[in-house]
Amino acid sequence: MQKLEQLIDKNFNETTHGRVANYIPALGIVDPQQLGITVYDIDEEQIGTAGVAGTRFAIESIAKVVTLILAIKRLGHERVLAELESGATDFSLSSVLLDTELNVQTQPVNYLNNSSALLTTALIDQLMGQNSFNALLGFCREICNDPCISLNERLFRSAIMNDKDLHSLAYYLKDKGLLETVDQTLITYFMQSSMMVTTQSLANLGAVLANDGIMPWNNVRLISHEDNELIKKLLTTVGSFEESKEYTIRIGLPIKSGTSGGLLACAPQKCGIGVFSPALDQYGNSVAGMSLLQDVVDQLDLVI
Repeated sequence: MQKLEQLIDKNFNETTHGRVANYIPALGIVDPQQLGITVYDIDEEQIGTAGVAGTRFAIESIAKVVTLILAIKRLGHERVLAELESGATDFSLSSVLLDTELNVQTQPVNYLNNSSALLTTALIDQLMGQNSFNALLGFCREICNDPCISLNERLFRSAIMNDKDLHSLAYYLKDKGLLETVDQTLITYFMQSSMMVTTQSLANLGAVLANDGIMPWNNVRLISHEDNELIKKLLTTVGSFEESKEYTIRIGLPIKSGTSGGLLACAPQKCGIGVFSPALDQYGNSVAGMSLLQDVVDQLDLVI
């Protein structure tokens, strides 16, 4: 913990760089000068924290990982990936917005971008109906070992009223025959993004992935070995938006960013890591959070 506190101090000035997400007003009012971290050491069965590790923040895009894991558990990864692939290969793009979001046939499918996340959420809605968010919330509490995760109603309403790009994307997918109940899918999507977590919640999730899909606090397998390997590969290749390749080279761990400033990372067979710092770079990744994460990897020799 002393080393983590030292690294917080070293990187705290980075919180003055970048800016908080403001496309959703409720995110735009968050204090940018915050930095916290939790490391869950699965070898030593120890948890280290530093900075604002206990502060709750919106899970945002990291929820895509939780939703994808739940969909794969219920339907199998072959069916889920096939659904996402079919939804990403039949687009005739005609706008700047959609050009930046959707994939044409010659491009690989990004299973964690917004279009894929909407389709994954729709699969959960089809399975669970009106109970879909409660199922996602319950699963998020389980995989994060955090029964206090809850919905931030104010953030949810701010997001669903102001994130027009997601609305446009959802109706585009409906026009292509890929979404049936757009309103319900958007509600579930924004609710899952508005769940409130801590760095320890994310470190616990990272520890499950690092521990081959087994929850280290009770030794119960939650994710199959094959599916766990798939999730780690996706985090490595597309977890940090357009900078995924750069951070794979620089940091070398499976990572997922959230536009609230959260970071989920795992060092296989070693530890899970959760980081929070709200100020983002132009691609939506936490500036101070990524700097801190790189130092933690170097100091703790977590390179895989």
